[in-house]
Amino acid sequence: MASIYDTVPTWNQSTTYNKYSIVLGSDSKYYYSIIDSNVGAGNNPVTPTNLQVDWDGYIILNGNLIPNFWWKPSYNAKINVNPRIKINKFGNGYEQRIVDGLNNNLIEFNLAFENRSELETVSILHFLKQRNGQESFIYNIPTIFSKSSSNLTTRFICPEWSPSYISYNNYTIEAKFIEVPI
Repeated sequence: MASIYDTVPTWNQSTTYNKYSIVLGSDSKYYYSIIDSNVGAGNNPVTPTNLQVDWDGYIILNGNLIPNFWWKPSYNAKINVNPRIKINKFGNGYEQRIVDGLNNNLIEFNLAFENRSELETVSILHFLKQRNGQESFIYNIPTIFSKSSSNLTTRFICPEWSPSYISYNNYTIEAKFIEVPI
């Protein structure tokens, strides 16, 4: 498997990129090709700033580039919802339950990315390594878990992930995404 620690090439207009190829843009940010044969043509180069059409890794939100996790997990995602509450116990078995502060109901996902090619696995691992468990990113969660009309306001961190080699060009990544307040 190509290492996620290899030097990532700087985007070049005359180079053809495959889906999941990683490039370093002129703005010193990493971008990931979302189409095969991603190449500039004539006077219309397909630059990494052509987001969500040819490249991904960032979303422009309120004029800012925000990291965007765009890869789709396998169908067996496990979602944990554990609201934080305080319980005051009184006599005769009575108790009072109140929410514990703001943002007391954050979502935690355990996602699996199964049967992924080497190139896709490298691009996912590269994205997670760049965030290093501390930088939040946007992940488009299923609508039923969205807390607002725009999933783009839901941010996550990924404090742990574990890749597995299954067979030739077949990898699995398990990752834990934890919602963070913004």
